[in-house]
Amino acid sequence: MNKKVAIECCPSYDPNTVYAALKQAVEASGDLDVAGKTVLLKPNIVSDMPPEKAACTHPKFLVAAIRLVREMGAHRILVGDSPGFQKSSFTAKLSGLGEAARLGNAEWVDFTQAKTEIACPDGKVVKTFTVTKVVDEVDCIISLPKLKTHELMYFTGAMKNLFGVIPSVAKSRYHVRFQARMAFASMIVDLNLALKPAYALMDAITGMEGLGPTAGTPRHIGLVLSSSNVLAIDLAASDIIAYPADKIPVNSDGLARGVWLSYRDNIEYPLLSPADVRIPDYRKIPFKHGKSQLWDLILSPSAHAIDKAKRKIRSAVASRV
Repeated sequence: MNKKVAIECCPSYDPNTVYAALKQAVEASGDLDVAGKTVLLKPNIVSDMPPEKAACTHPKFLVAAIRLVREMGAHRILVGDSPGFQKSSFTAKLSGLGEAARLGNAEWVDFTQAKTEIACPDGKVVKTFTVTKVVDEVDCIISLPKLKTHELMYFTGAMKNLFGVIPSVAKSRYHVRFQARMAFASMIVDLNLALKPAYALMDAITGMEGLGPTAGTPRHIGLVLSSSNVLAIDLAASDIIAYPADKIPVNSDGLARGVWLSYRDNIEYPLLSPADVRIPDYRKIPFKHGKSQLWDLILSPSAHAIDKAKRKIRSAVASRV
């Protein structure tokens, strides 16, 4: 398997700048074959939030990705994602990604309309996944993650992004079933084995630090990353923000499988390397001793902040009665 990860500078979301950076990165990392194929571009819309919040893949990044795969000969381009509580009318309006798909003449698809099952015979914890039926319509899946920290899994990238192919509230069953952090990581790795994503293009122009994936702070990074190896690109991104990459649960489980690669040192960097662009002071989630994601969520600062805000609202309402 190709072990190249291309890291290219991209200082802004100017459409031509993003396109040029993506094109350079893809040419360097190689192995993107979309000619004559139906392609699913899967951005990260963990919650439909405006681009300036840096919670979602930027719409201009999506437009550039659509342009690139079209120029490389893609026959049909689909775009979609499924946040946790998606309605059938979901169009990714606040994030601008629905409109970006329209501007790029790609098809926005509803992940909740129909479901299908995909087998994972080599799965460690899951042998069959229920996912959006859209995956049956495409020849290849390209993950378009945003580089972010993650309160529960420490880091979220190309592999974690594909959890979105599980429609809407169906994700909750996996959260309940795999409350232990490493078990959840194994499920994510199993899902990637089942889906066999063809490529990843990472939006690291502006990332999120601190309490990601939604309550953190935007952080300018100025990079785009590309690779046909979803584990390698996640390891590279973790390294850029100075996370011990092999301590990230999804990364460590992926390495242990030996499918994408077995050692971090096997990754090839045809352009920049993580050491060239490392950000030592990137605000990260501290590694936790507990094993339960659910308990971490209950105790998380953002959960406390939400609860505090709710109490204030209730108090204000009560004072007016």
